[in-house]
Amino acid sequence: MPERFRVVSGPFTDRQIAAVARLHAAEVPEGFLSSLGEPVLRLLYRHVANSRLGVVLLAESADTGEPLGYICGAIDTSALFAEFARRRWASAVPLLVPRLMHPARARRMLETLAYPGSSDPGLPRAEILNFVVTPAMRGRGVAALLFENLMGWFRHHGVPAVKVVTGEQQRRAQGFYEKSGSALHGHTAIHRGSQSRIYVHKLVEGGYAPRVTPRYDAIKRAMDVAVAAVVLTATGPAAAAVAWRIKREDGGPVLYRGTRIGRYGKPFAMLKFRSMVVDASRLGGPSTADDDPRLTRTGKFLRRWKLDELPQLVNVLIGDMSLVGPRPQVASDVQRYTAEEMRLLDVRPGITDWASIVFHDEGAILAGHEDVDRAYDELIRPGKIALGLAYVENRGLGTDLRIIALTALALLGYRRTTELLQREVPLDLARIRR
Repeated sequence: MPERFRVVSGPFTDRQIAAVARLHAAEVPEGFLSSLGEPVLRLLYRHVANSRLGVVLLAESADTGEPLGYICGAIDTSALFAEFARRRWASAVPLLVPRLMHPARARRMLETLAYPGSSDPGLPRAEILNFVVTPAMRGRGVAALLFENLMGWFRHHGVPAVKVVTGEQQRRAQGFYEKSGSALHGHTAIHRGSQSRIYVHKLVEGGYAPRVTPRYDAIKRAMDVAVAAVVLTATGPAAAAVAWRIKREDGGPVLYRGTRIGRYGKPFAMLKFRSMVVDASRLGGPSTADDDPRLTRTGKFLRRWKLDELPQLVNVLIGDMSLVGPRPQVASDVQRYTAEEMRLLDVRPGITDWASIVFHDEGAILAGHEDVDRAYDELIRPGKIALGLAYVENRGLGTDLRIIALTALALLGYRRTTELLQREVPLDLARIRR
C-alpha cells in the first residue's frame, strides 16, 4: 500500500487522463457527470485541464505513479461547459449518440447537460466539479491535500467562494466538507429522484452573494450587440474618412491590433484606429502621454475625441469586449495582479467604465514625465484597479447605463461630470486621483 504521494496539476499524459476518467466512472457511477460515459469524460477532463476556467489536480503514489485520487474545479461551470461544447462538440457528439438510444441514460444525460445553466444566481459560480479518492487511501491525508491545493488555486484566481454539491447519501463527503468549514446552503435534485446537498466554502470574508443574475448578463450582451451594430452603421462614413486620413498621412496600416487579456484570462486582439507611427511599440512602452513623440498628427486628434476606440465596437460584436467594463490590459500588467485583482477578469473588458471617465485626461496626467510607464504605475494604475474592482462588485444594468451617460457628458466637456460621478462611484475620487 503506497504511503507517500504527490499532487500534480499537469500537463497530463493520456494515461493520467484515462486514469481520472476511470476513477470517476468506478467511484461515482451515479454522479451528475457519469451519465456522459467514460469516453466523453476523458475528453472533458482533458479540456478542463487545459482551460483557463478549470483545473484538474491528480494525487499519485510517489513511488509507483499509481493514481490515488483527484479533484476538479471550475471558476464558472456554465462558461466551462459552453467552452467545452464549442470546442469539443465534433469529438463528443459521436460518443454521446449511442447513449441516446437508451431512454434512461438519455434522460439523465440531458439533465446533466442542463445542469450548468440551472444554478441559483445567489450561489457562487465557482464549483468543485468532482472529488474522488480511492477507498484504500481515504483517511490518509490525500483528500485533505487535494482540497487544500484546489482552494489555493481558487484563491490565486480571486474566487471569493466555492459551491460544492454532494449526494444526500454521501455521509463521508458531507462530514469532510463540514469539517473543512463549508456551510450547508440547501438541497437540489440534479437528476430526478436524486437529492443532493449544496455547500458553500468561503475563501474571502464578507460574503459571496453576487449582485447580478444570468438575466443581467443576457440583457447586457443583447444591449452590447444592438448598440455596437447601430453605432458602427451610423458612423460608417466617419470611420471611412478617418481610415483615409490615417492612410494618407504615412501610408501605414489603418488599424492597430494590440494583444490584450480578456475575460477569464483569454487573450484577444483589441482593435483601434492607429494613432502612432508604424512600429511604435519598438520605440517606447505601453503608456502614452499627450506629448508622446510617437503620436501622429491625426492620432492626436483621434485620441482627443476618443475616436481611435471606435473599432473596438467590432470587439464588442464578436464578444471579446463589452460596452462597459474595466479596460483590457496587456499580459505583462495582468501578470502583476494580486489574487484580489484577478477578479477584474470575471467580467468582459469594456470600452468605458468609471476609470475611463475619472482618468479621461490620462495623456495630460502623464505629459512631461521622463519615465511615462513609471508615472502610470504611480499615478494612474492604483486608481484604475480600485475603480475596476468597484465596478465588478457593483455592476448592474442601471450602473452600466449611467456609466454610458456619464461617458457621453465627459466627452462633451460637461463641467459637472465629476460631481455627478462622485455621487455614483462608491469610492472617494479625491483619493483615487493623486
